[in-house]
Parts: sequence; structure tokens; C-alpha cells
Amino acid sequence: SPLPLPLRALSCGGSGGTVTGAADMAAEEEVTEDEYQAALTACQTMISGRARSAPKGPTELTWEQQFERINVYMDRLDLTEPANALSVIHVAGTKGKGSTCAFVEHVLRENGTRTGLYSSPHLVDIRERFRIDGVPVSKTVFTRNFWWMFNRLKETCEEDLGMPAYFRFLTLLGFRIFSQERVECAVLEVGLGGRLDATNVIRKPVVCGITSLGMDHVEILGDTIAKIAREKAGIFKPGVPAFTSPQPADAMEALCLRAAEVGAPLLQAAPIASWEGNGGAVALGLAGAHQELNAAVAVQLLREWAKSAPTPPVWGAAAEEELALGRLPATWRAGLAKTEWWGRAQIVVDETAVDGADTAAAPGGGGSNS
Repeated sequence: SPLPLPLRALSCGGSGGTVTGAADMAAEEEVTEDEYQAALTACQTMISGRARSAPKGPTELTWEQQFERINVYMDRLDLTEPANALSVIHVAGTKGKGSTCAFVEHVLRENGTRTGLYSSPHLVDIRERFRIDGVPVSKTVFTRNFWWMFNRLKETCEEDLGMPAYFRFLTLLGFRIFSQERVECAVLEVGLGGRLDATNVIRKPVVCGITSLGMDHVEILGDTIAKIAREKAGIFKPGVPAFTSPQPADAMEALCLRAAEVGAPLLQAAPIASWEGNGGAVALGLAGAHQELNAAVAVQLLREWAKSAPTPPVWGAAAEEELALGRLPATWRAGLAKTEWWGRAQIVVDETAVDGADTAAAPGGGGSNS
């Protein structure tokens, strides 16, 4: 039987409160390394150390109840209005969501848009999760915002709600930082699933994306690809366009069913090769054939975001004409080609020098002559 929401391939796209700004933060005295480390230590206290899949006791909150509490935390942090004022691109998926977000962010930045990118997990430094214009936030920005939130939640929530868990706290921190930094576009990568993920408290993103789906976190999301797809599709919102990579049949049907239920227009992104036009093959900064799927979704997310951008995209009318003809503008190509994402097909050059000498007087730096 036909899917409830027909899909069609695309060749040229588809149809808060007062906050402290970056300049004010920059005027503050920089934090010391000890202050930053103290914030990291306090942050670690919010890690439960308990497996997410472990059976919940009779007094423990369900995932649904924990998700509902995020809205309470946002209210007590005066974050509800600023967070929902952000112009958000929201991306879920099993594989490729981080890379897709990176493609989106690089193209926006190449075109002069002030970006905020929230991603997880971090590879080396927790500040990687919060990038402004492609750069992890400073230790001062992280520390000042961390302690403001941590202390306020301690004062207002500890007795009746308790502190939020690690990822939920960091998501709220991302909303606060992006609001303060006045980003023009906030690119949010889902942490786990979608429906009950902390990032899903945003009421109405501009556009949503679903990358390649597969079997993962089955103890939480479900033991079939259809169940997992439905959880991922939990980010769909009424009237908010959504784009997906090609999916297994069961997964695609689940996505379509959910899109139809909430009234979200859902379309499948065309292959990135369909955008070549007269410019030749589209070069990607991330290696691998799978990245072509991610780049294809990224292009559609960008096109849709531009329709309702808070300020007109700087790429201008000429670029829009190219896109309408199924060709990527030069700045879009440049953004895709320059995309880097730590830990994804990354080449690390190691120039470590090794010497087996055991004394300083030995030839070559100190050691035995053996």
C-alpha cells in the first residue's frame, strides 16, 4: 500500500527575555584555570554513573517525566523565551547527524551567518559542544554561564526537582550561550533518539533533518528499525518542513506515518550529485561515500532555513537563482569543501621523535652508545 505521505526526490530544493550579549561577557575579567577546572568538577557531579538502560526503580522518573522537567528548568532559568526565539535547524539520526550539522554550519559561516553549533559528545574538550562561528567557546564564556546556571538551579530546583542530568544541563547551557551570543542560526544535533531528547524542547525549529537510520540504543529506542525511526521522527513539528536521507523501507514508512500525524511536510533529499550543474563534482571536506548522503540533507536544510532566516541570507539573489536551477553557488561549494569535523575520517600527523638514550651526554641527545 502507498505510504501515507508520498515522498518525492528533490533536484533543486523544496518549497526572549533580555540576555547578556557577547560584548558584555568579553568585558568581564577572564576566569582563572582553577575557576574553569572547578566548573568542570561540578559538571561531573551531574553524571549519574548509572547505565541509561538499567531498569528504573519504583520511585524513579520515566524518560517522559524527565523530559517534561526540562521545561520547568527552562522556566526557572528564564530560558523559555530566549531559547524558543532561536532560529533552529534540528538534526536527528543514527549515523551522520554530526557531520550533517558540520556541513550546514560551515556553509552558513562561509556565507557570513553568525552560527551556533551544539553537538555531542565532545572528543577532547567539553567546550567543543558549544561552537560560535565554528570555534569552541572560551573558558570564560563556559565558566561564567555554567556557574550562573548551576547556582540558580541549586537555589530553585534542588529541593523539589533536583539538578538536571549531565546532558540535559549542557543542552540548557547551549541555549543560554547561543542566546547571549545572538547567533543568527543555531544548529542542534540530537543527543539520543529525538522524541525525548533534551534538544526537542524547542517548540518550532525552522527545519528538521533525519540522517541515516539503523539499529542503535535498542534498549531505549526500540528493538526494530521502525520503532527507532519513530523515536527519531519525534522531532517533527506541525508545519515544520523535514528532510531525510534514503532509509530502509520500514524506517521510511515510520517516518512518513509520524510526519502525517503531526502535519510536517517530509521530503527525501536528492543525491548531492544532482547539484553538480556546470560546476562539476561537488567536493566535500569529509571523506567517504556516506558523506554524500549527509551533504545532500545539509543542502536541503540550508535552502529551507534561508526562506525564513531572521535576516536575509547574504548569498543574495544571484545565488538563489543558481539554486533554483539546481546548481550550488560557489560559496556553498566552498563551505562543503572546507568542512572539518574532528574524529571523522580525520588524518592526524604525528611527528613524535623517539630516542632510546639513557644519559644526557649520549650522541643525539643523551644516552648509551648501544
